[in-house]
This record gives sequence, C-alpha cells and structure tokens, in this order.
Amino acid sequence: MTALTLIRLRPDTSGPVVYKPFSESDDFTDGWWDDAIYGYGPDLQRFYSFFAGQHEVARAEVEVQDTLNEEYENPSHPGLYAVIHFFEVSADHRRRGYGTDAVQLIADRYAGTPLVAYSQDADDFWGSLGWTRHEHAKEPADNRTMFIGRP
Repeated sequence: MTALTLIRLRPDTSGPVVYKPFSESDDFTDGWWDDAIYGYGPDLQRFYSFFAGQHEVARAEVEVQDTLNEEYENPSHPGLYAVIHFFEVSADHRRRGYGTDAVQLIADRYAGTPLVAYSQDADDFWGSLGWTRHEHAKEPADNRTMFIGRP
C-alpha cells in the first residue's frame, strides 16, 4: 500500500452558486471537478483529494444515498450506500496502485456501508477490485456501468 493522505474538501457555500472545491489542474479530466453543485448537502455529498507527499494523485466525489438508481439491476440492501459518482487518478500517477489505495481509504471511511461506483471508461479497474458489475437494465450502451463493492 502506498502512503496516501486523504483530505476532505469543503465547498464555499457563501455565494448563490456552490462549486466543487477542487483546484484547477491539467492532470484531471476537464469538466468533472470544476462544475456547480446542485442540491449540495454537506452531510451527504463529500469531496476528497488524495496526496502522495506534495502531489495530488487522486480525487473522488462521494454521496451517501439510501437508494440506488432503479434503472440498474442491483441487489437490495437495507440502509445507506456510499456512491462514488466521480473518481480519478491523475494522468501522471496511473497504474502505480494509487487508485486501489485511494478506494481502500474511502472504504475505511465508510466502513460497513456498501460502496457503489459508476464507471466512466474504467470497468477494468473496478472489476479488478472484485466489485460486482451491474449494467443499465434498458440502455447499457448509453449509460455508465455500476459497480458495487463489499462493505
């Protein structure tokens, strides 16, 4: 396991529009990390940045939900889910174990709560973690794949 530091970021809620609290960076996908948040709830939506030393190596947006998208075939589970809406390892730090370690830190933070991720071209990564794959029931080709990890 690499030595990662997880930092929870909090958006500035003082203005009329709340934006995701990530710094601008060319190392991460443009448009994922700088858009406005609609319906922000500090107890539900959480933003994390992962550092190896001074280098930001990964980011995550997690939301606590009591239900999952009904358009996916998924097992029912009483209670809450920690849904990873966006997760990314920086372009310069991929394939070095940072993603696996960052997901483990998220799992530790939400111990006992099933983790869910919606994959954006990273099905191999989520599958390599042993997570269960779930396709969109009606239009799998037009929707991200959902993966469910063990609590």
